[in-house]
Amino acid sequence: MANNMRFTKLIEESSRCLLCYDPPCSKMCPAGKDPASIIMSLRFKNYKGALLKTVKGLKEKGSCGEACNNAMYCQRNCVRSKIDSPVKLRIVQEILCSGNLWKKV
Repeated sequence: MANNMRFTKLIEESSRCLLCYDPPCSKMCPAGKDPASIIMSLRFKNYKGALLKTVKGLKEKGSCGEACNNAMYCQRNCVRSKIDSPVKLRIVQEILCSGNLWKKV
């Protein structure tokens, strides 16, 4: 049940993304991660691709928030924040990195 709720949160959050042509979230990450690419994979139901991109970024550049000392430049520059609130990119990456999410979904 908990996995289904986290999966639903993941899909809801990724569906809020506006799929910017030149995504400021990816441009502003000091670690060089590409959150827009991860979100795009989720939006097009490429869950394995999103997971692989997240794990690769985690291994190469550390967890989300480490490189920018939790300043969250990606979320602060999200275009969606001009409408309501930014896509919670850190939460998306945390859910993707949680080990047993994909076992039952």
